[in-house]
Amino acid sequence: MSDPHGIIGIYRKGGSMSFLEEMNINQMVIDAAITDIQEQLFEQWSYENLNEGEFYADFRFAEMSDDNFLKQKFNEFYELNPDNDYYLECGEA
Repeated sequence: MSDPHGIIGIYRKGGSMSFLEEMNINQMVIDAAITDIQEQLFEQWSYENLNEGEFYADFRFAEMSDDNFLKQKFNEFYELNPDNDYYLECGEA
């Protein structure tokens, strides 16, 4: 069974197979479950960041993104410059 996300291999112990491999679970079922888990984890992560305030939630979202455009827009919205602690390096967006 393929493991395109590299998830199954992480949980192998002593060469044993994951139940997903052992039970020959269809990759589409695994992918759907991974998507569901990703959405739940993102939701939890977002709510935890919002507990610290809107600014912090925005900062963490932009910081975790690889998108320079988002980082630039975050800096512009909050009027941050390189001297500010929360300024995000963004290069050319």
